[in-house]
Amino acid sequence: MVLGTRASALARAQTERVAVLLSEAWPEIACRAKPIGTRGDRTQASGMPLPTIGGKGLFTAELERALRVGTIDLAVHSLKDLPTEETPGIVLGAVCLREDVRDCVVARDGKRLLELPPGAVVGTSSLRRAAQLQALRQDLDVRSIRGNVDTRVRKVQDGEFDAVVLAAAGILRLGLEDAVTEWLEADTMLSAPGQGALGVQCRAGDERILSLLAAIDDPGARAETTAERVFLRTLGAGCTAPVGAHAVVVDSEPTDTVSQGRVRLNALVASPDGGQVVRVAGEGEPEEVGERLAREALAAGAGDILGAIRGAQPLRDRRIVLTRPREQAGPLADALERFGATVVALPLVEIAPIEDASALDAALARLESYDWVVFTSANGVAGVRERLAGKLLPEGTRVAAVGPATAEAVRTLGLEAAFVPDRFAAEEIAAGLGPVQGVRILLPQADIASPNLADELRSRGAVVDAVAAYRTIAVDPSRDDVVELERGVDAIVLASGSAARSLGASRVGKVAEGAVVVCIGPKTAQAAREVGLPVGLVADEATAEGIIDALTSHFLKSPSVGSP
Repeated sequence: MVLGTRASALARAQTERVAVLLSEAWPEIACRAKPIGTRGDRTQASGMPLPTIGGKGLFTAELERALRVGTIDLAVHSLKDLPTEETPGIVLGAVCLREDVRDCVVARDGKRLLELPPGAVVGTSSLRRAAQLQALRQDLDVRSIRGNVDTRVRKVQDGEFDAVVLAAAGILRLGLEDAVTEWLEADTMLSAPGQGALGVQCRAGDERILSLLAAIDDPGARAETTAERVFLRTLGAGCTAPVGAHAVVVDSEPTDTVSQGRVRLNALVASPDGGQVVRVAGEGEPEEVGERLAREALAAGAGDILGAIRGAQPLRDRRIVLTRPREQAGPLADALERFGATVVALPLVEIAPIEDASALDAALARLESYDWVVFTSANGVAGVRERLAGKLLPEGTRVAAVGPATAEAVRTLGLEAAFVPDRFAAEEIAAGLGPVQGVRILLPQADIASPNLADELRSRGAVVDAVAAYRTIAVDPSRDDVVELERGVDAIVLASGSAARSLGASRVGKVAEGAVVVCIGPKTAQAAREVGLPVGLVADEATAEGIIDALTSHFLKSPSVGSP
């Protein structure tokens, strides 16, 4: 049985504990962990606050995709990270191993929270913790901190922070309890919904797996976390919202009318600055009490608090130019508009089928002779899909994808990408494929693609067939485009080297002099610099989310910057 897990030490430790439970219940089953990178993990180094990155399933979406396509049998999560909305085709098969639900303090010099001096720098990645810290002590300097548990502890030891607030469960599972200077009780710091528990997902309708998971499901933990998660879901708040909820089973004996026993639930909703806190408490059957208390909280002012948070738009009144082909710009445009931006469409390239597909067809006819198929863009996937005319890639084909958007496109060919580099640049693939001496590689790409990747692979001994899978055509902006841009531009987004070259050669190239040029990755940034464009930002992740992260981080740090 293959258990999907995040790659961090804590996630691996948690997954190992689930594997032990399963093995104890079913000795005939062998379990193997499969680490999978998530967007939340990939943005750790950027330091971006989690609420700013936003999005559902920050630490879970990639695991759920692997479940759907069958590359893993189970996905193991910290339950507090799992969105409350059900994912089609996936169910929560077990809730188990609930540890201490409290938060704890790791501080220098052994200090407790109330002993920290005024102005002490306290790190947390959670709006919930930050709000409760501010409500308790307005004189603390509460700052966002990213990184794994051991990384955060080290930042305190190195003097970067005076203290951090962490989940006790993670500390205990990693054996770091000696670093704790205070365990925070619920009246000081109410925990997150689902905190301390592990959630194990599987495919809906897989009765064999569900029956195996039933043996490790903890009814008490499920009852408590159900109440907490229903409270969160009814509020319509996300996992990163300033919401605390903790339930305790008070009657563990189910009755004919109460299938999960009764729980007592304490919950709160706070404003990010801690100035407003709505608290509710009550007893009942898990789903009933979770929903009832959420409605009480909304009536008592929680709705106004959450509405104000949702209304915060870091890109409000910013004019952002998108240079992608119109048919590909929709998802990014929609996301930018949700953040308050005004999107200006300026397609600088068009994607078209290749005029002579004979080389691509010949390569696809001998697919089984290749050890790897390497895709450097979703457009390359689309070009291959068109020539396959509805057929899928042969089972067993090993595919590498330059980033998550390309990996998602690969799934339309019936396969999961076997390799996606942590840093989303084509050149990273060459190193990530390992020894390639004598390895045959098919590289479907643009007709004007840079030869760098193919040359690098060949220099390592690979046999590379680089074939055109689509055409990239430069588009000259119209007079109406020029007039629209003259109204002012805050940022221009470049998602390819061809778009950068087209902008540099076009009549609107000078617009970039008064705007922040945002590149989707280092290769695009290099192309932009080569044509004289002033690159201001490079996304950490070659996705729409990565671009938004870069933009929001920049404009939050430079609130006075306006349209020229």
